[in-house]
Amino acid sequence: MRKPIRSCQLSNAVSAAVHGIRHASGLRTASLALLLTAGAAGQAYAADDVKDEAKTLDNVTVISTGTRKMDMAVSDSPAPIQVVTPELLKRSAAPDLQNAIANQIPSYNATQTGGDMASQTLNASLRSLTANHTLILVNGKRRHVTSNFAVAANGEMATDLSYIPQSAIDHIEVLTDGAAALYGSDAIAGVINIILKKNSDGGEFNAGYAGFADGGGGTDNWSANLGLGGDNGFVSLSAEVENRKSVFRFSNPSYANCLLDQAACRSYAVANGRSDLISRLENDQGALMNPRFPALNGWLNPPEVHRKIMSFNAGYDFGDGLEFYAFGSYGKKTAESEENYRRPSQDGGYVDPITGEVKHKYPYGFHPSEASDETDYDLTAGLKGYFGDWSWDASTSYGRNEMDVYTINSMNFSLWQDTGASPTDFYDGTFYSTQWTTDFAVTKDFEIGLARPMTFNAGVEYKRDGYGIEPGEPASYYGAGASSFPGYNPLGTGDYSRHSYAVFADAIFNPTDKWLVDLAGRYEDYSDFGDKAVGKLTTRYDFSDALALRGTVSTGFRAPNMGEQYYSAIQVSPTGATATLAGATVGNGLKPETSQNLSLGLVFRPLENLTMTLDAYQIKIKDRTYIGSFSYSTAQSAATRTGRNTGTWNADLPDPADTNGDGVPDDNYDPILGAALVAGGFISDANDPSAPGGSFDQTARANIDLSFFSNVLDTKTTGVDWVTNYMTPFEWGSIDWLLAANYNKTEVTRAGRAPGFESIPMFTPAAISDIEHNSPRYRVNLAATFNWEKFSLTLRESIYGPQYTVASLAGYEQFADQLDLVTLDGGRYYKQEIGTMALTGFDLSFRPDDRWTLSVGGDNVFNKYPDKIPSAVWNYDVANYQNGNNEYLTSSPIGYFGARYYAKVSYRF
Repeated sequence: MRKPIRSCQLSNAVSAAVHGIRHASGLRTASLALLLTAGAAGQAYAADDVKDEAKTLDNVTVISTGTRKMDMAVSDSPAPIQVVTPELLKRSAAPDLQNAIANQIPSYNATQTGGDMASQTLNASLRSLTANHTLILVNGKRRHVTSNFAVAANGEMATDLSYIPQSAIDHIEVLTDGAAALYGSDAIAGVINIILKKNSDGGEFNAGYAGFADGGGGTDNWSANLGLGGDNGFVSLSAEVENRKSVFRFSNPSYANCLLDQAACRSYAVANGRSDLISRLENDQGALMNPRFPALNGWLNPPEVHRKIMSFNAGYDFGDGLEFYAFGSYGKKTAESEENYRRPSQDGGYVDPITGEVKHKYPYGFHPSEASDETDYDLTAGLKGYFGDWSWDASTSYGRNEMDVYTINSMNFSLWQDTGASPTDFYDGTFYSTQWTTDFAVTKDFEIGLARPMTFNAGVEYKRDGYGIEPGEPASYYGAGASSFPGYNPLGTGDYSRHSYAVFADAIFNPTDKWLVDLAGRYEDYSDFGDKAVGKLTTRYDFSDALALRGTVSTGFRAPNMGEQYYSAIQVSPTGATATLAGATVGNGLKPETSQNLSLGLVFRPLENLTMTLDAYQIKIKDRTYIGSFSYSTAQSAATRTGRNTGTWNADLPDPADTNGDGVPDDNYDPILGAALVAGGFISDANDPSAPGGSFDQTARANIDLSFFSNVLDTKTTGVDWVTNYMTPFEWGSIDWLLAANYNKTEVTRAGRAPGFESIPMFTPAAISDIEHNSPRYRVNLAATFNWEKFSLTLRESIYGPQYTVASLAGYEQFADQLDLVTLDGGRYYKQEIGTMALTGFDLSFRPDDRWTLSVGGDNVFNKYPDKIPSAVWNYDVANYQNGNNEYLTSSPIGYFGARYYAKVSYRF
């Protein structure tokens, strides 16, 4: 029987937030955070309008994010908010909306590469948390999430912004503060609210092309908007089409280097007992005939994408204060990303029963790819009006994302070995996710004897989430499954749903003309894990027109997404496999994260046309939902058991991994992991992963991991946002100056042990270090836009601070003096660091009249690339035929693709 919603829990949530001011560590002084956002004018500006718009933006933009108060200007916001206009979105070569926003907001970083299916729905995050911690709204309403669960990217299952046409956008409001008390789950790092155009006439057409100077990534983009309607209503229609090619940046993999100089490779292999290299020389000569040889491996390069989307935004005023509104979108996207190359002999061979001949399906090897065919749609409809002095708003939203998944240009090794036949293309299954949200809210101003009326808002919300995986065709999961991406077995698929009810309230006071206080609380009850109550206190005090202090203290939560709860699969590579278990099946399942946000900020307006904001923040997250991985086996090398004991090794075969996390591969296989893998049917012998039997591909067992999501981590994130806007007027025109910066630091404050695996660390010291350091420590955007008659020129500098991961020093001890070393719990590691990068970009626009705009520009025009694997390590790996396919470090938010240029044309009517 469900627990009833209790009003006392709502009031307790608010009082708990207020109480937290006195007892929270870190930013003790005050509180900051109300959600906010702001908008710019929806139509593109003519050249003569730029000066006036720059002067008045902060004063005229009315925000709708993070506050229930009507007619609040950006400049009066009690919480940090940044406004992104359509013009700013266009001033880069960004291929989609997500990257266009990331170019403007320093604390918002977009991923550029991803493994497996994660590459086809790339995500972005605020404040170095995950995409799951940022809530996406459209016109103030929660938008549904993708069905493509990024198991390799910390379980990100966020809104896919590529299904919103840029031509539909009036402006974007980015609130960089916690807002769960207002919006519910996910709004821990902040909120992005996309405000759509409401034009009843006119429109625009846009076309553009972009590509990388070093080749690849050619992208053509077409978009349009059309406004229809009259005095009482409008329908704004928008559409966008994109065709984007992949980008390939190769290094020769080790087996290609072996075939390039076979005499040297054979001599090395004999001297070091490397039977795996001897096998390459004897069985994989066909790779020499592959058209891509020696740059054979295209894994981790971005996918080819074809996208077609359309949207509408509509409203009608019936009179007497009653209004109808509706908006929605529909889109189709296909994507294809290349996986690791498979060698000719890797299929294990089919032995002809009559002749005894061993046959291989692909004599030159093959390049499998993952492909998807995706459909996404969303519809919201609502009414709003007045009942006496009360305003009310009732709406319902439904969204669905569905993705059919395929493995193409591949084969099933098990089928081939058993029958001598295998398909080349496989249907792997279908993901789908749905979200239905219905809400009702009322607002009223009360005169209570303060400087201004108190604004009171309250409401209720019902939300239902659905998620499922449909199985693939039998050939896709038979035996080892389709090579590079096995299909989904019926045993691991299903249809799941949950629902939640919420009640919320918000009261905004002005004790004096200079002081604003905002109290909010929310109680929510989920069908799968229970209830949560959260609260928020936000305040702002204006000492003068030139100086204000603002702050927030709030509590929040994030419900585990449906993928974290129910997704299970096997991820494979040419040499290994990872079994991912559904979070709901481990221990007692997953529970919600809880958070405490503190922020304190200053707003300066010392001069006309100059606005500066400085906001410090702290986000503590308890029971964070995070994927952890246990390493069971690792490919043999000089540093593993076989190499240490014999001086020889075979990189195709397994040895015990560094399961205990001390930085050195173990002497024995961990019995708990071995037993779990045997119990799951993945291998047959807990002490010998190479033994016949089990569902893992028999030819790829060198690197075996077991992973699942848990709540064993607590983290603390602290940082500062600094934003300065200044417009300098001249007789000839104006210059708009921008400085936007973010400093961010994340610490793991608790790393517990997973239930059932208490004797081994789920998060090793190296894994914890990567969580803390593998994102830019700071980011700075500097820009100046020169407006002169019919021309505008934007010059910008984007500075990304350093970030690094660590890798074990085992096997590379002789290069210790050439590496940047760190010691973690006694283990020795070297840094793989991407140093500070400063990227220069420009946009030059010409407006011959009020209708046409012609633009050319570039990002990263000096063609900078991120750092590579330390040369001592890379050169040693190359000399010992154990290097991977990419010398560049791949976690940079700018990718490793170099300079990108673009040309665009816009026509307004």
